Amino acid sequence: MKSNTALLLLSSLLLVNACGSDSSEPEKEQILPTGKLSIAISDSPMAGVSRLGLVLDELVMTDSAGVVHRHDLQDMSFNLLDYQGMDSHMVIEGVDMPAGHYHDAYITIHQGDGNQGCYLENGQGRHGLRVTDGRLPVQDFELVAGQHLSLTMEIDLYRGLAYHQGQYELRHQGMWSIDNRYMGHLIGEVDPQWIADCETAHLDLAPTGGQFTHLAYLYPASVTDISQMADMGTTPPDGYTAPYAVSPMMQDYDGNWHFAMGYLPAGEYRVGYSCLGHLDDPIADDITSGPFEIFKDSGSITIETGTQGGRRTVHECGRGNGGHHGGGRHGG
Repeated sequence: MKSNTALLLLSSLLLVNACGSDSSEPEKEQILPTGKLSIAISDSPMAGVSRLGLVLDELVMTDSAGVVHRHDLQDMSFNLLDYQGMDSHMVIEGVDMPAGHYHDAYITIHQGDGNQGCYLENGQGRHGLRVTDGRLPVQDFELVAGQHLSLTMEIDLYRGLAYHQGQYELRHQGMWSIDNRYMGHLIGEVDPQWIADCETAHLDLAPTGGQFTHLAYLYPASVTDISQMADMGTTPPDGYTAPYAVSPMMQDYDGNWHFAMGYLPAGEYRVGYSCLGHLDDPIADDITSGPFEIFKDSGSITIETGTQGGRRTVHECGRGNGGHHGGGRHGG
């Protein structure tokens, strides 16, 4: 009987202690490690377009657990043409987010109808601008705890902007985003004799007003000859390779010709030149079924990042814009 009483007493004590554990200190909330994220937007300009207004809604991204994260951009609006070449517009800067992998990232925009939302201005006035799927795609990325990741989205208007059935559309074809640590910029110096020779050879194809459109075409290293250089058509013909990027050539105050391409992934490329950009429709194949042609092959070029990204590489097309250099290329 005493033995049973002792067991009952021990059981009661254990039960009291067990119940007492429920009133212990609450568990501390788990603090997830975070990293910082910045995203900027830059563009390559396009002849004939004076303004291109973007109105951004929100940044959306999905983490590895399938959780969707959203960051309100509060209808951020700006003229994309104010941020050309190596300049960029900061969309978000130093936002703290849980560390980890993110995919299906994009920025939603307000589709334009000519009065509200995204728009384009040219010599014919202001027009509504729509973006494919209503979003600007951002590459998959990883945020490392305690580190700051900076991405830049480049929008190539010559490859991405199209006019179809009375509507301007900005297509994903001309967009890419890049980790700023692994990109570089290209500055091209163009031989003035190339400009003169191309215009002379194509006088019968001069546009109304006689103003040719001079463009630089950047191709991947798989292109080894001018005969492989395609135009900006949606689907390149057999044996041709579509350009990775296209940039207008411009003259400075001294009359020197140059072009700039910003935020290029490090690697090997090849540069082509034509003065017939006004004949290169971004959708149609104009190189096998039209009068367009690449006039000059400017040779290969290596884009390097530098120690922290953003290195400038100078490439001389022909004898460069001074016409007195020995040609070739060099980093800057």
